[in-house]
Amino acid sequence: MGVTIHYQGQLDRLEYLPKLIEELTDIAGSMDWESMRIERDEENSEFEGIVLSPADKCESISFLFDREGRLRNIADLLTGRFEPDPALSFYIFVKTQFGKIETHLWIVGLLRYLKKKYLSNLKVTDEGEFWETGNIETLQAKRGFLDSKINEFSDALSKVTDVPDDIEGIMDKIEEIFRDMEKDG
Repeated sequence: MGVTIHYQGQLDRLEYLPKLIEELTDIAGSMDWESMRIERDEENSEFEGIVLSPADKCESISFLFDREGRLRNIADLLTGRFEPDPALSFYIFVKTQFGKIETHLWIVGLLRYLKKKYLSNLKVTDEGEFWETGNIETLQAKRGFLDSKINEFSDALSKVTDVPDDIEGIMDKIEEIFRDMEKDG
C-alpha cells in the first residue's frame, strides 16, 4: 500500500548509457541524494546503471539496463537471475508514499527529462496521478487518504490484546481488523 511510480522503457541508443549515468550522478549530487553506480564486470555481466537514493524516506530509484538497453528490475540484479515473466522484470517501481511530496514531483520531472533525452518509449504509471495529470492536489489527496488508512490500521493493531500464537490465527486477526475498518467506513 502506498503511492508508487511504475516505469519501463529501453534506451534509444545503447551508446547513451555512459552519458545517462553521468547525468544521473550529477543530478543526485545536486539534490544531495546518494547514488551507487552498477558496472558490468566478471561478477555482474548482465547489468549496468545507477541507483539513486533520495535524502528522505522515499525508496531508491533504479536505472539498471540489460545488454539490450532495457530497464530491468533491481530484483534481477540482487537475485542474480531474471524474472521469468518479462512483463514483471521490465517494470520498475519506486514507492514515494513516505517521502516528501517534493521528492515525488522531482522523480516525475526526472522521468519526463529522461523520456525526452534517452528513453523515448518510456511508459510511466503514477498511482498519485501526477505524471498523467500534473495535478498536485490529486497527488496530495491520494497520499492523504493512504496515510489516514495506514494510521487507522496501525491504531487498530496497537489495540489488539488477544494476539494469537500461530500464523493462521494472526492472519485471521488481521483480516478481522480490515473487515471492521471497512464497516466503519
